[in-house]
Amino acid sequence: MEIPENLVARLGEDYNWWVEQNSEDSKLRGIIDPRQVAHLREALDVYRTFGLSQEQFDDAFTFYTLDSELDEGQVRLSRGEGSETFALPVIDDEGDGPYFDFFDALAAARIRKLNATHKYKKKCTEDEMFAELEALDAERYFSDETIHCFDQLNEILEWSPAA
Repeated sequence: MEIPENLVARLGEDYNWWVEQNSEDSKLRGIIDPRQVAHLREALDVYRTFGLSQEQFDDAFTFYTLDSELDEGQVRLSRGEGSETFALPVIDDEGDGPYFDFFDALAAARIRKLNATHKYKKKCTEDEMFAELEALDAERYFSDETIHCFDQLNEILEWSPAA
């Protein structure tokens, strides 16, 4: 899996950034913007107690900084970190990789947090969470909607069992 040194991102109609093109491949993927990176870093702090580490987050993404604005709603990004850091999920050619390892670790930490901080009749499980999230994905499939990685992570952070 080759990680591009530079890439071009565009602001979508959903107000999320999407990789438009890069030096290695041209498939459309979401990229987390600096505001979203800051939000996730802050939101994930509470999950350290439940087994999630900053290293898992850092391994799940390749970080980029703003190189130049190309056009309205289109920017060139260069690999590196700075005060305005974008984060591209690391996904291998088989559709797996560190991003999905982080996704699974976050889900497990969310379940541990819910079970430790709430008194449910029965403990929450990852299977229960993923069944509900997969149902959401099935609805998106039929509407031809692509979920942005930031929204995907927030679905886990906001998930709670049905009452």
